[in-house]
Amino acid sequence: MRRFILTGTPGTGKTALLRQLEIEGHSLVEEAATDVIAAEQACGTAEPWENPAFLDSIVSLQRQRQMCSAPGI
Repeated sequence: MRRFILTGTPGTGKTALLRQLEIEGHSLVEEAATDVIAAEQACGTAEPWENPAFLDSIVSLQRQRQMCSAPGI
């Protein structure tokens, strides 16, 4: 299975490209760091990246998303 990582600055069309690939039937694994940061900030943690468990939280969510996107692996 070929895998790709899509990167770029804000406003360059990454999300639009991802949505089109999804429409065409490709499996996607959404990036987890932004969601971990948003969730922590919503709970009152201004700078969650200062928490020693921050990277573990990202890795855990990313693995969970990857497993959900590819059943049987």
